[in-house]
Amino acid sequence: MADLPSDKVDEAKQVFEVFDKKYEGKVDSFYIGDMLRSLGLYPTQADCEKRGQTKKTGEKSIKVEEFLPIYSEFYKMPPKNFGTYEDFMEGLKLFDKESNGLMSLAELTQVLVAMAEKLDPQAVEEILRSTNTKDDAEGMFNYDVFIRALLQGPFPNEST
Repeated sequence: MADLPSDKVDEAKQVFEVFDKKYEGKVDSFYIGDMLRSLGLYPTQADCEKRGQTKKTGEKSIKVEEFLPIYSEFYKMPPKNFGTYEDFMEGLKLFDKESNGLMSLAELTQVLVAMAEKLDPQAVEEILRSTNTKDDAEGMFNYDVFIRALLQGPFPNEST
């Protein structure tokens, strides 16, 4: 089914069921990207919208049979298409004015809300909450810790 290993099909079906809020076998297309991210992938909003994600809830829904080919397509993409740990570190280093591994949380929020793949403020709040990212007394945070939490995985040159 959808040219995926059976364990991945089962995993995708479980995630789909979680997003099926009304237990009708359908999920609002607005959540395609969220489902893919729950499955450990990192698609852009634009890539999700090309595959049927809507900009607002309530416009369209999909069945699991429609979601599996979308998941399969993203699952087969090389990870570099989604951005690597190194990519994120390089991007955030631009905002590290003192080269000390810290940047302003307010600045990160502004970047996420206003640039390129714009996120709404509620999505940014959810990202910060889910990664347990908080600023210190000076409004700064360690972006390496943030990226690691965001990507949830071991990384090269990781020291413990």
